[in-house]
Amino acid sequence: MNDTAYTSGPFHNLKNNFLYLGRLIKHRIYDFYEVNLTTKNARDATETILLIVPSLFFMVIAVFISSLLLPKHSIVAFLLEFVVIVVPAVLNITILSGYVTNIVAITCFLLGIHLLVYVVYVCCKRLKNIRPSKRIVNPRKKDYITNCRATINMISVIAILAVDFDIFPSRYSKTHRTGFSLMDVGVGLYVFANAIVAPEVRGKKDSIKSSIKGSLILLILGILRLVLTKVTHYKVSKIEYGEHWNFFITLAFIKIFSSCILYVIKVKYIFINATLITIAHEALIQYSFKHWVFDIHERKNLLDANKEGLVSIIGYVALYLYALYFAYMIKVTGKSFRVTNIKACMCTVFTFVMTIICNYNFEVSRRLANAGYIFWVLFIGIFMLWLFYLAENGEKFLLQNKMRKFVCSPFLYEAINYNGLIFFLVGNVVTGIINLVLRTRLVQSFVAVMLLMGYMFFNCSIVFVLYSIRWKLNF
Repeated sequence: MNDTAYTSGPFHNLKNNFLYLGRLIKHRIYDFYEVNLTTKNARDATETILLIVPSLFFMVIAVFISSLLLPKHSIVAFLLEFVVIVVPAVLNITILSGYVTNIVAITCFLLGIHLLVYVVYVCCKRLKNIRPSKRIVNPRKKDYITNCRATINMISVIAILAVDFDIFPSRYSKTHRTGFSLMDVGVGLYVFANAIVAPEVRGKKDSIKSSIKGSLILLILGILRLVLTKVTHYKVSKIEYGEHWNFFITLAFIKIFSSCILYVIKVKYIFINATLITIAHEALIQYSFKHWVFDIHERKNLLDANKEGLVSIIGYVALYLYALYFAYMIKVTGKSFRVTNIKACMCTVFTFVMTIICNYNFEVSRRLANAGYIFWVLFIGIFMLWLFYLAENGEKFLLQNKMRKFVCSPFLYEAINYNGLIFFLVGNVVTGIINLVLRTRLVQSFVAVMLLMGYMFFNCSIVFVLYSIRWKLNF
């Protein structure tokens, strides 16, 4: 056979096609790596996770200390937990923000110290002389959900005021278009935290009438916030939700839209609906909404003035339904530790992969609440919930029935979780007052930290008092 057949015939063309395909795949993989793993977005995403993780360690340390010291009064427990949980959290996102990796390492070391103290404690005491735990753990109560939701609320409320000071790094602030900053995930995680305790997760159906009533309260809060900001000339960024829209209005519409969907469709099928909503929303974003929202021209009418809120609400509803389905899926596993871990791990990996894929194709945008943002928030929320679940089971294994008192959830966390909306609302009001009284950008670092500590102490004290008298805002 002639050798030229391999260089000029169909075999040569086929070889060239395979070589071209190989080079194309190589470049695609390289581009994918560059976009997702070596860019500023990846660094911001990693830093955001590292900023949140230490709160888990602070909670575990607080549980160890409370179980060992046995504070007799709730006020003592509150003060102790404030010092152990809130103070480090404030420092973590302000003056210590440049040492996030070191903080994670230090908190792991402190956990090891506390574990060693516990082992010494058990060895020095005879188990027969230690009374069983006075606290009867309700098998239906999931303290890890309380801990996760309280952590989300606490970090969100800290960041609401901290962002106005220079000690809060600008890279943590909300992005203008796309990104993975700390404050970008705050809104989404708040929605996630509300979804995982929705009535539908427990097999109950929230009536349309009840949803409308709760939505009206949120709408009133949103209108009051709008009126107060206009009257006091309080500066509000239009690119967050729009000129008149705000977070309370978003919560109101999430509540009413999700209730209408769940009234018709069973929870076990809601994953399909959430996926369809996400796909439709992303399609609309790519073909129309993205250019509209990111258009920097003057806002000519009411729709233009509130385009961010109108567009993002669809994504937030999908996020809410996804989170609700995840909580329902975990609930139906019952007490099986192995099955719960497998499901949580699979969901964590799935949302992580989807975040990378969506970021490569569409990027992640809080203003749009697009598919990338939905899966990014779900990844953080599910990962956090999984870590708190593992921590709770570890605490039960080590402490339950071996100590005079076993505390699974810090008293402060229970108080925050009991009145989460009031905690968030008080944080917003106090933040507004501080910004009206002070020029926060001119405040020195030490004074700013002290103000943040006082601000958080006031917010935590409010929910502590309300929890002590068992008063709760129901809506």
